[in-house]
Amino acid sequence: MEGERLPEDYHSAWMDRVADHVARGRRVQRVHTLVQPLSTYLQFEFMYYGPHSRAGEDIRILDLTERPNPGLPDQDFYLFDDHRVVLMHYTPDGTQISRELLENPDVDLYRHYREIALNEAIPFAEYVKT
Repeated sequence: MEGERLPEDYHSAWMDRVADHVARGRRVQRVHTLVQPLSTYLQFEFMYYGPHSRAGEDIRILDLTERPNPGLPDQDFYLFDDHRVVLMHYTPDGTQISRELLENPDVDLYRHYREIALNEAIPFAEYVKT
């Protein structure tokens, strides 16, 4: 993994999907919370964040290494179309192993979490410069 890079011409179906959503006026946002040091898997994932950002995905990083958690849950989640909540499940090294669509979630609570995350995080491009 060390020193591994994507080809200059890397392209993916996800990038096409993001570009299509953005062209239609939709937002695709992600906040990745983390604590240093980055796991090998997270380093791998970061390789894709640059191209995905250039395709129009708003990727932000919230590094909690030297600061307290601003009130976010320990459980990663996606909030789709502002009302569907999907919990993400991972192995200890950060590899995603499953997703869980919640039935009747407290959507206002997850919207609140989203706002905290978006307000506290910095853009991916800015994070990797530091």
